Amino acid sequence: MFNKIISVRGRPLFFMIVVIPMIVLALYYGLVSSDRYVSQADFTIKENVDSSMSSSLGGLISIARPPVIQDILMLQTFIESSDMLDLLDSELGLRAHYQDPSIDFFSRLETDASREDQLEYYQKHISLVLDEASSVMRIEMQGFDREYAHTALRTLMTNGESFINEVGHRLAEAQLAFVQEQLELVQEALRNAKNKLLAFQDRNRLLSPEQQGQSMVSILDTLQAELVREKTNLKQLLSYQQKSAPQVVASMERIDALTRQIEDETTKLVGDGSSNLNELLAEYTNLQLELEFAKDAYASTLVALEQSRAEATKKLKHLVVVSAPTLPDEALYPRKAYILVTTLFVLLLLYGIVRMVFASIQEHQD
Repeated sequence: MFNKIISVRGRPLFFMIVVIPMIVLALYYGLVSSDRYVSQADFTIKENVDSSMSSSLGGLISIARPPVIQDILMLQTFIESSDMLDLLDSELGLRAHYQDPSIDFFSRLETDASREDQLEYYQKHISLVLDEASSVMRIEMQGFDREYAHTALRTLMTNGESFINEVGHRLAEAQLAFVQEQLELVQEALRNAKNKLLAFQDRNRLLSPEQQGQSMVSILDTLQAELVREKTNLKQLLSYQQKSAPQVVASMERIDALTRQIEDETTKLVGDGSSNLNELLAEYTNLQLELEFAKDAYASTLVALEQSRAEATKKLKHLVVVSAPTLPDEALYPRKAYILVTTLFVLLLLYGIVRMVFASIQEHQD
């Protein structure tokens, strides 16, 4: 039996393993299989960053993966996602294109394919390769029509650019929202500080305890100078008059009055009690410091807000097209010659193995 199978005259084994499969494969790729056209483009992502910032971050960038690479990989994830598939389907009818009945059965997308199968089919028909040295991504998209492949890739890149811009704007808006929130808090603190100071002035009927204190010190200086003059005058009077003399009595009364007035003014300035000027001045100084701090914080936050707006604008990312989507002239897939040659090599190898097995079996039987 084995002699008949592997006989040179009949050669049925060679026909079954090599000739018949090659004929079927050649007929399929020659008459049935649908051509797939490939449109390709190159792009990268740039952001407007100051040269000073770039130089200051140079050491970190040399160690860690550059931010632009991370942005490109993030965009790659979006391109390969079901969200991009849905966008292309809504704008160009991508699923309908891949399910076109004119496409051969083995190449087209099944009409009842699940969402997971649709995504897997879509991912098999796009290719993204990143050149990390230049930070340039090459993208290829397959379609069963040359014009459609070109249009689909252009639409894909437009949606990718919108995605990058949206991400950049969201980050900028989040940063500005945070600074704006801080500004509102600082504004509230500034209003509270002003209200506290006004309430203090109204409660104590003082515009400025500091000015009031200076005025009281000036009054004390005047009273003390007058007291010194009056005491000098009293000594002169006592040098030639009795204590009971009217002028001496009047002078002593003025001295007593000046002394009491000085004591009263001194008590107001530094004496005990909750309403003395020292305590008022200390409270007023604290309120003033609180107000000045709130003003400084408000001014600093305004500067930070302007800087954040400027930095947000500089950090906006842009998709830069290095080479525009190409309009293919001829189909690249399926690679018919490569597939046929590779298949022939594999079948010949299989044929040789089978012959060796049959020969070994025949030898053992003999």
